[in-house]
Amino acid sequence: MLRFNKNIAVSLGDPSGIGTEVFIKAISETDLKNSLDQITIFSDPIVIENMLERLSINIEINLLSKEQSNKQNCFNTVIAEKCDKYILGSPSSDNASYILSNLEAASKFANDNNANLVTGPINKSVISSVFSNFSGHTDFLKKQFLCEEVLMVLSNPKLRVGLVTTHIPHAKVHKSISVDKIVKKGILFANGLQQNFGISHPKICVLSLNPHSGEQGLIGDEEIEIISPAVDMLCNKNVNAFGPLPADTAFLRNEFDGFLSMYHDQGLPVVKTVDFHRTINSTLGLPFLRTSVDHGTAEDIADKLIANHQSMLEAIKVAGNVH
Repeated sequence: MLRFNKNIAVSLGDPSGIGTEVFIKAISETDLKNSLDQITIFSDPIVIENMLERLSINIEINLLSKEQSNKQNCFNTVIAEKCDKYILGSPSSDNASYILSNLEAASKFANDNNANLVTGPINKSVISSVFSNFSGHTDFLKKQFLCEEVLMVLSNPKLRVGLVTTHIPHAKVHKSISVDKIVKKGILFANGLQQNFGISHPKICVLSLNPHSGEQGLIGDEEIEIISPAVDMLCNKNVNAFGPLPADTAFLRNEFDGFLSMYHDQGLPVVKTVDFHRTINSTLGLPFLRTSVDHGTAEDIADKLIANHQSMLEAIKVAGNVH
């Protein structure tokens, strides 16, 4: 019987998307049902009930209060805010407060109860249309818990990639990397690979920024001035780091446990190509581990019940610290 090493808090994301569907599928079609008492879901129960009915799945909902404890074989659910109205496939700003309330409550629960957090997909534009300072899960959680630095990691059972920079224009990448940033991200990556992915002595490849690692300065000096000193500093801090290595060949070498990528589209196309459906998004550097699906709300198929749940399944397993 599968049991988690860490309890999990879950926010299902936008009710008009596929978050609830893939979560229920991930639980019902695997032996994760045996660990339902270790999962606390933050959702209006009507959202779960409606999807259970659509999928013809029978799992009881246990509505939690302060006096109640989680039960086995139930969806143990906390209402952070009621969801007055939603339509599958039709995102609405009317649900922005509901989505954000669930995320805030679930993350607070994870922090207060030594649990990890799983988040379902959201439509950023839905929330930012009401809360203008919202730019996504990662930034929201970083600010909520006053974290100095966090690391976005995309992973699947075959490959793990950490990002030094995330959602910025390519033209700004070279000005956004620094020795200090690479060192901090590298340390978070090494610690996360040990604690969350069960790799006792992780070997990390630090990718170069320029083609052919800059050709010794002929096509960029970032490798000489920034990345190489950062790798040396990581090694001095007992991180098993190597590089900078050019990204066009680094992924062909099967000797590394993780790759630290300088920018979003350097590493992510590779990890998604290797195993798209089982790729997940993790945030390291929070007081807890946050994992999420690596896909969006998929409103175009939200009413068709055809969503693939493998990413959600992998996110739950990693959050539960099941190796």
